[in-house]
Amino acid sequence: MKRSLAFKRLFWFDWRLHGVAMLLPIIMFIGVESYILFNPMLYGIQVIQTAFIPWIAWTVILHFQPIFEEGAYDTLVPYYRKWLVMDILRFLLLYFVGYLVLTGTLLFNDVDIPTIVFLHHIELILLFLFFGMTLILWTKRFEYALSLLLMYTLLEVVTKGQFMPWPHVFQFETNYFDPLYHVKVQFVGILVILFSFMSIAKISKRN
Repeated sequence: MKRSLAFKRLFWFDWRLHGVAMLLPIIMFIGVESYILFNPMLYGIQVIQTAFIPWIAWTVILHFQPIFEEGAYDTLVPYYRKWLVMDILRFLLLYFVGYLVLTGTLLFNDVDIPTIVFLHHIELILLFLFFGMTLILWTKRFEYALSLLLMYTLLEVVTKGQFMPWPHVFQFETNYFDPLYHVKVQFVGILVILFSFMSIAKISKRN
């Protein structure tokens, strides 16, 4: 009973702190699921990776964003440690289950999803998390970091990963057995490691 009450309080805290922003991943889930139900064979995997996965990462970043504020780290870290297990459980409940529903809908409609695609999606979540942390720590504003990453994601979707002079992390082709796709997955893994070290180093230097 106490755990159930604490669980509800955590969601209420998020609502008071973030408002409608905490509903964005849920809205995106409904939108992506609706698209997949009506177009299961048309860009289903691509829609998941470009519409749902980024919002998972950014909602987690939004929740932990206060600890990146100047002077707030030492005060807030003990609080976040206290609720860390509960945070992990609720994020898994909301987003991992949502991801399973989306991919399960594709599988139910006979859309083949190779194992490497799941690995790629895990890497994308981590990339958005650590890249977002790095941007926040360097720009010192969540809004700036979010705008930059949203702009990148939008340009990637519009151009389908072509014609732009920067690394492309999304896969818009359906040939998931192409060696070039495997190279891209490895490249995204390298970016995850790079930005994780950059964000951790920046936090360590500040404190």
